[in-house]
Amino acid sequence: MNQIDLIDAAKQQQGLTSDYSLAQRLGVTTARISDLRSQRRAPDDAEVSMLADMAKIDLRAALAAVHKDREKNPAKRAYWERISLQFAVAGVATIAVAVEKISGNFESLISRCTPRRSLFSAW
Repeated sequence: MNQIDLIDAAKQQQGLTSDYSLAQRLGVTTARISDLRSQRRAPDDAEVSMLADMAKIDLRAALAAVHKDREKNPAKRAYWERISLQFAVAGVATIAVAVEKISGNFESLISRCTPRRSLFSAW
């Protein structure tokens, strides 16, 4: 995910048909949306938070993805990439738990789980 994907997901999830309507919803100008869409500027954390909320995306995953995209330092970018991946995996795991629980096979899922490395173990 990048900031363009986040903008598009927010628009789609909210049923918005234009960047103008998204700008109104966010309380920003259409020029700001244009800057975000063209990646001339990065969204601030409040904008990421509002977009993630509108898109129904985990805020941590959205923040990590946007920080990864704007980071120039290779080591820091790799860190944000790792964080983004871990949030994506956690999201899939959450869905798997919900499906297994609904299907009545929750004990089977738990028996297959193994402890994972700490989020910050590589640092």
